[in-house]
Amino acid sequence: MRDLEKLIDEVNGSMSMEGMPLTQTNKDRIRHCVGNDKLVEETIAELIKTHTAVNNMTQTFME
Repeated sequence: MRDLEKLIDEVNGSMSMEGMPLTQTNKDRIRHCVGNDKLVEETIAELIKTHTAVNNMTQTFME
């Protein structure tokens, strides 16, 4: 478990340098998915769908 928290801290550090620190939801999502490849794939698909819908709505709204 300590290794997982260290990994999350390292990812958060890298993302923070890019101006996009992990939210608590992001950290919880990593903890929830670790070790379950199927759940990782499902979560990625869900995130892509969510963010694609937001981007499409924003783009349509701005036209």
